[in-house]
Amino acid sequence: MINKQKNETEQPVKKKLEMPVTNQIFIKTFIRTNGSSTNTTEEQRRRLKKYLLFLRLFPFIFLLVTTGFFYLLFYLSRYNFPRLILSGIFMVIFIREVSTLIFSFRMRNNILRPLEHLQQAVDEVAGGNYGYTVDDTVPTMISGLFHSFNKMSVQLKEGQAVKEKYEQNRKELIAGISHDLKTPITSILGYVEGINEGVANTEEKMQTYMDIIYKNAQYTNQLIDDLFLFSKLDINQMEYHFETISVKDYFSDIFVEKKIELEEQGAKVIYNIDMKEDFVMAIDSKLVHRIVSNLMGNAVKYNDKPNLSLRLEVKALEGKVHGIIVSVSDNGIGIDEAHIHQVFDVFYRGDDSRSKDVGGTGLGLSISRQLVEAHGGKIWAESIPGTGTTIHFTLVDQHKEVKHG
Repeated sequence: MINKQKNETEQPVKKKLEMPVTNQIFIKTFIRTNGSSTNTTEEQRRRLKKYLLFLRLFPFIFLLVTTGFFYLLFYLSRYNFPRLILSGIFMVIFIREVSTLIFSFRMRNNILRPLEHLQQAVDEVAGGNYGYTVDDTVPTMISGLFHSFNKMSVQLKEGQAVKEKYEQNRKELIAGISHDLKTPITSILGYVEGINEGVANTEEKMQTYMDIIYKNAQYTNQLIDDLFLFSKLDINQMEYHFETISVKDYFSDIFVEKKIELEEQGAKVIYNIDMKEDFVMAIDSKLVHRIVSNLMGNAVKYNDKPNLSLRLEVKALEGKVHGIIVSVSDNGIGIDEAHIHQVFDVFYRGDDSRSKDVGGTGLGLSISRQLVEAHGGKIWAESIPGTGTTIHFTLVDQHKEVKHG
């Protein structure tokens, strides 16, 4: 049954590809696949050149054949062969030869010459010149083939550009990892060496050394944890555990937890959850908690004002989409408009001169973007330099729609 359906499905395609018998004979003669792919390509090129040479010589062959038939007509007329029959034979042969001549010119102009151009283009692409195209505006019998080739060539160029960008990002990632791992490890080794040499000769100094070692070890652990999560996201091997939760209760718990933590650091935290009590949706609660923590952590680190203030809002999306929009606002240093589109790139930091002071892996926002997209949402930033930044992200329950009425 499956084979029968398959044959029925393929039948229209076969009809679409039908062509005149003359063209079929030409193409079958011209394209044969014997031997290896390299030898086949060279053989096809030789055949193409032979056909082009033959078609260039064809007008001379036509003149010779026509002259021969004139001579034959003259020779037969000497023996009183009926002139009417001779004229008829001559006209039939002449019409046939003229038709063949016209066909050969059409074949050369509409197929063989365009194929030469296409062969040159193929050689260019094979040599690495991706994006090389041929003129597909001139109507020929293979214009569709030209259009498909140009489309393929452009796609190859785009793919090459993506590959080069990915390779550049990979190098930057390795360089960033090396730097960010080396800095805390070097610090830990230095303070451990100081302890071993007896530099920390008082209890207070020893406690200071131990606090610095612990802080750097914690930072290194965070970096490794972020790298592990980022690598799983990058190769699409992240496992998600979606569960249905009450959105208002879930975010109330997160905000209360973060509020206590941030107020101990002298920050003022305001949150507003504009949701109904019965609003539920399916999310990975652990990973969404990670998103909120990353955004709030960045808001604190990149804020040099004594009156640090954070505002957190959650509300339902409008329309038929069942989801929420979360906003995290701060009154920090802000982001330049020229750089705002880069904040979700790997290892981006808003202020390189302050990177060592504020810490962080530079992966937080990139991880947040990928986690948001895994929930069917999007993330973006709005900022005014010197005034503050607001980062919005949406989460969508892709299995539900809002029902009106």
